[in-house]
Amino acid sequence: MLFRLLSLVLFSIILFTSCNNKTSTATDTDFEKQLQEKFINAKEGEVIELPEGTYNLLRPLILDGVKNVTIKGKGKDKTILSFKGQKDGAEGLRITADGIVMEDFCVLDAKGDCIKVQDATNVTFRRMKVGWTSLHDTKNGSYGTYPVGCTNVLIEDCEVYGSADAGIYVGQSKNIIVRRNHVHDNVAGIEIENSTDADVYENLSENNTGGVLVFDLPDLPKKNGMRCRVFNNRIVNNNTKNFGVKGTTVAEIPAGTGIIVMATNYCDIFNNEISGHNSISAAVVSYMSLAKPFKDSIYDPYSGGIVIRDNKFSRGTGKPDNEVAFGKLFNVIFGDKVPDVVIDGFVNPAYKNTDGSIKDDQKICITNNGNITFSNMDLANKGKNKSNDLSKYNCSQPQLNEVKLNL
Repeated sequence: MLFRLLSLVLFSIILFTSCNNKTSTATDTDFEKQLQEKFINAKEGEVIELPEGTYNLLRPLILDGVKNVTIKGKGKDKTILSFKGQKDGAEGLRITADGIVMEDFCVLDAKGDCIKVQDATNVTFRRMKVGWTSLHDTKNGSYGTYPVGCTNVLIEDCEVYGSADAGIYVGQSKNIIVRRNHVHDNVAGIEIENSTDADVYENLSENNTGGVLVFDLPDLPKKNGMRCRVFNNRIVNNNTKNFGVKGTTVAEIPAGTGIIVMATNYCDIFNNEISGHNSISAAVVSYMSLAKPFKDSIYDPYSGGIVIRDNKFSRGTGKPDNEVAFGKLFNVIFGDKVPDVVIDGFVNPAYKNTDGSIKDDQKICITNNGNITFSNMDLANKGKNKSNDLSKYNCSQPQLNEVKLNL
């Protein structure tokens, strides 16, 4: 009798625990159908509540044109949407709706991008976990969080990992704040691309191939981004072997990269810890350094008005990466002793005064970063006037305004 009683109690405990910690299977089509219907039938201002549990979904969740919807889970480690067995579509979530708020849930293993938000105003990612469980895999999707063509973007307190391109990516957007996130084990940890007015601060970017990228690329609908502040971040030990798809721009980034600014204007990099990188701590380059042709007549491939100030630099102890384009370039010029900060030396002729000097607002300024090593590679002249004289870059630029969002 005692044995039967104990067995009954144990069975009750297991049943209670199972009911309160729901884990679905790939055959849980009822949940997926109900969730799809919630997205399709969502009304303006609605809150879509996601229950606790792990749910395996076969198709993307799509929200189109419905304003001010909040998608809310029970916590980034408690509500998990897995697309591991995804059969249709590329994204996990695909959203084209203004006023979207996503918070407190996890999206894993989408076939393509985990969460794509396109052409939307007022976009919030908050306390999310987004990524791929198979780390450092070229078959992983390109982007974890992927707002593109958006206005007023806030990404805060998220963890993003495993992306074969960029973990946190913001592209062709304006008015952006990326703060207090943990990005790791991506090719690029954080990438701001062809965007205007971005503040990137208080993030931890570690164990990626490259920590933070601020890029402008040709042949995109929106080009010539500008005004980015990258400050108060810890950008450390980003030495993961590049697992990006060949032919993509990030596939050119050497393992062991802290920050690269490429072909953008008016970027202020300050008060960061940039440490433990085996290839390059910080670089300011033009698109010309990639030696790739482009036909975009409006695109400006040069960088100008860049400030690198008041950062704490320390190098890694490993050897620079010599397997990708930028790594090979650095190896040819510097061997195993790549300086802490490099610039490529390309200058847009439009940035120059009539006497050949660079206009004040287009100067690159590098100050108060401790006892760093430096080189102007002078790629424009095939290294003829390569120089390590940092005193030429002892200048300043007007401080950029804080980005403020009206969400």
